[in-house]
Amino acid sequence: MIGAPAWMIGWLVPIRESGALLPQALLGVYLRRHSARHVVWRTGMCVQFFSVFLTFFSVLVFEGKFLAEVNSKGAWVGGMILVALMCLSLGRAACSLTVKDIEASVAKKGERGNLIGLASTASGLVTLLIALPLYIFNDALNLYFVAGIVGFSALAFFVSLVVIWPIETYVDVSEHQSKGIKLHVDTTVYKFILVRGIFVHSALVAPYFLLQKEADVQDYLPIYIAAEALASLLSSLIWGAVADKSAKLTLQIAGGLALVACLGLLLIQSEHVVVSAVLFFILAVAHAGVRTGRKTYSLDIKEGHDRTMLVGLSNTAIGIILLAFGGFYALLTPMLSFSVVYIMSAMLAIGIVSTALLPNEKA
Repeated sequence: MIGAPAWMIGWLVPIRESGALLPQALLGVYLRRHSARHVVWRTGMCVQFFSVFLTFFSVLVFEGKFLAEVNSKGAWVGGMILVALMCLSLGRAACSLTVKDIEASVAKKGERGNLIGLASTASGLVTLLIALPLYIFNDALNLYFVAGIVGFSALAFFVSLVVIWPIETYVDVSEHQSKGIKLHVDTTVYKFILVRGIFVHSALVAPYFLLQKEADVQDYLPIYIAAEALASLLSSLIWGAVADKSAKLTLQIAGGLALVACLGLLLIQSEHVVVSAVLFFILAVAHAGVRTGRKTYSLDIKEGHDRTMLVGLSNTAIGIILLAFGGFYALLTPMLSFSVVYIMSAMLAIGIVSTALLPNEKA
């Protein structure tokens, strides 16, 4: 809409996802000497709020007279949005790493899955409320409508910051301070990274549900967005209840559902939009289960700063794994005479089996 160069669009998702994951191991080292997790979380939320506000402000710059004499103002504003997104990712990294300790402080083991389920349900509801108008009023979509959504997002960050501000969470770091920066990682961390790394295929396979169809992507994309939001809304509380019993079992069931969705995509040769929407809905339900399972597992398997290090190291590793798998499949797809979804389905099957390596988190 702002006329930014096409190459900038390709950087949006990598910056948002990997940019939020890669710094977490270093942040974990910093937190070895700082016990106040709520301070880092608040800082991360403030950074995200101002980053989204910068994105909103960039629209005013584009529509106003600030860059009226600049021929390539679309590139300038696009650059502003990329910078804002980089800052957003850093703030998100800080919040992602510290919110686990905050969640663990307000909910005891056996109740944390329900907490995650409630949050995911609320998130799904909000996403659905945004996705439906985007679909219904697609023809009337303009820059100001999108700017309104961005402005609403900034407000949401601010409200979240105010609501959770009274919660203070401290983690005992006295044992880790004496160890300097040397990391002591046990086998559970490596096993968790391995299993979680394989299960990223529940997310990586999603775009191929669109690519497998010959119809115009615009016909399917709004339906897929709504299906994903509805899946999160309807399944998150159930996944949370299952995860409070066993996060490992949650991963196994969710992996099985993802595999069913992939096999359905490969075996059911139908261009009907209902069939496509149902299969993607199943995949979205499965992905919600994978997210709830791995979040609950990371909350319950470790305590205190050991949990922080598990989350930080695994998130940084997943950032690298996502980039590696993404690049691998991008290179591999044009060379194959069959769908890459076959390979991803095999990886999901391996992921289900690999959960046997994980120790029971409720023990």
